[in-house]
Amino acid sequence: MNKLLVALTLLFTISCTKSDATIDDARKSLEEQYPNIQISSLARIDQDFFEVKVGEEIYYLTLDLKHLIAGNIIEMSTGNNITENSYKKTRLDYLSQISDDDVIMYASANSKHTLTIFSDTSCPYCQKLHNEINNLVSNDISVKYVLFSRNGNDSDAYNDMVSVWCSKDKKKSLDELFDGSFIESKTCDNPIDNNYTKAMNLKVNGTPMIFFGDGSVIPGYVSSDKIIEALKSKN
Repeated sequence: MNKLLVALTLLFTISCTKSDATIDDARKSLEEQYPNIQISSLARIDQDFFEVKVGEEIYYLTLDLKHLIAGNIIEMSTGNNITENSYKKTRLDYLSQISDDDVIMYASANSKHTLTIFSDTSCPYCQKLHNEINNLVSNDISVKYVLFSRNGNDSDAYNDMVSVWCSKDKKKSLDELFDGSFIESKTCDNPIDNNYTKAMNLKVNGTPMIFFGDGSVIPGYVSSDKIIEALKSKN
């Protein structure tokens, strides 16, 4: 199925019949048909489509301006998911804005890959993945944890993660918290608030969410062995 053209889930007719429209033509046609949308970006991507971003959502407008398409477009000859590649670039832009000063790093001595994992210490699947972190690190994979409270900042989990951040040894405190141990309550300047915004920008709607170095993503728990296998396939 992943090598077939994935569903073009929505088709909207736009009243224009010009056969080789410019970007200005495309923008004008979209704004006339949908005056309330805000176009984030608009670009011609090949001989068939304009790519239209509305917020972080991606649509495709045919070059004759007749159809607006919502859904993944996959190149039949290669299996290349054009839509997912565009999303990867957007994710990488957001990930590049996350400072190493705002993460808890489990570094591998001979790191060949780095994962960015959005994690919440109250999430049982985050705990399950954390129990396997040594397997990742010993297989030349470094892990950057971005801690945030998926239920907002008025929660025990939020306070716990602030305490982790403000402790003298962040990794030790995080290990203890994931292990169910008590850690001393502390407060200080911390990135946990801002990490929630970063998570929303990256559409993190569940935890753990695992981002690879190429911008691809695994939503939810998978075993460390499967992560290692997936990374090997990218080499």
